[in-house]
Amino acid sequence: MRMIRLSEQYVGELIDGRIGRRGPQLPPSALAIGAFDGFHRGHQELLRGVLAAQDRLGLAAGAVFTFTRHPRQTLDPAGGPFLLTTWREKLSVLKELGCPIVVAADFCPPLARLSYREFTSRFLTGYLGMKHLVAGHDVRIGAGREGDAAKLAELGSELGFTLEVFPAVREGGTVISSSAIRRAVQAGDMRLAAAMLGRPYALWGEVTPGDRRGREIGYPTANLVPLDTVKLMPQVGVYAVRVQVPGDCAPAGGPGQLGRVAESLPEVDRNGELLSAAPGDWAVFGGMLNFGFVPTFHGGGLSEPRVEVNIFGFDGDLRGRNVKVEWVERLRGETRFAGVDELTAQLARDALAARGVLGIG
Repeated sequence: MRMIRLSEQYVGELIDGRIGRRGPQLPPSALAIGAFDGFHRGHQELLRGVLAAQDRLGLAAGAVFTFTRHPRQTLDPAGGPFLLTTWREKLSVLKELGCPIVVAADFCPPLARLSYREFTSRFLTGYLGMKHLVAGHDVRIGAGREGDAAKLAELGSELGFTLEVFPAVREGGTVISSSAIRRAVQAGDMRLAAAMLGRPYALWGEVTPGDRRGREIGYPTANLVPLDTVKLMPQVGVYAVRVQVPGDCAPAGGPGQLGRVAESLPEVDRNGELLSAAPGDWAVFGGMLNFGFVPTFHGGGLSEPRVEVNIFGFDGDLRGRNVKVEWVERLRGETRFAGVDELTAQLARDALAARGVLGIG
């Protein structure tokens, strides 16, 4: 997967016309554009449309134009955690789906001020050689979101590109959108979120030292800190999950493993530039996860919710390592128990329920 990186400085030079011999970066191309948070089933249809159009029209390139930071992070920086996919996660999904080229732009005030006409002529046709634009049913680009399908089709006749608009993709009568998936995640409906995403909702986190109370009561946990603070977390509660741990922490064929996967968690620099997308080796386990304030051991509860996951059959050291959690189903809400015996009895029931959900003995 190739990346074309458009930093804020480079965006400014493109707008001012100072690029000169450094562009265009693509031969005649098919292109889809959007924030693509989640890269859900509707977004995936657009990528398939780009690849099909590239082949059908005999174009030399196909690409997805997206942003290193979601536009909301620029327009509403105090809006709170909301991302379904962080930048690294989005790159991982795009690579997995076979996206050949990612155009990664910094969404910045100068870019936000461009009209749909200026943006299309300067960036899409003038710089990226776009000859075919693949868009969703609700396409809106440019300042004030004025560039709808009708205006883009008219502009295409003028600038020499064709427009293909894809209908909405639905799940159970609901139009699939990033907003609909956020609502499902916030409600703890992880099965609905997965159905709309086309894969389980996932969290990448770093394992940090805990208070070891879980180990003392027979249910050791890995404490996870999300790799990105704007990652949307689900409703507080106890969940059945699948957990990917680094392969070197779990030899192949060891106890409790559900399988192994080769997956990339791309490495990027502080500016979002792709450094490596090489796949890693991960061992997959079942588990149960508590996301909450741990009121049984912390009086009225912690000031911020914590992610603690008990990995079935795993007995290695993950401190300082990255792991991936796939949320499968919410089992119950968080409860404050009267004592350790009551808590451990409930954890035994939770483990049994989680194993049933995951289909493991």
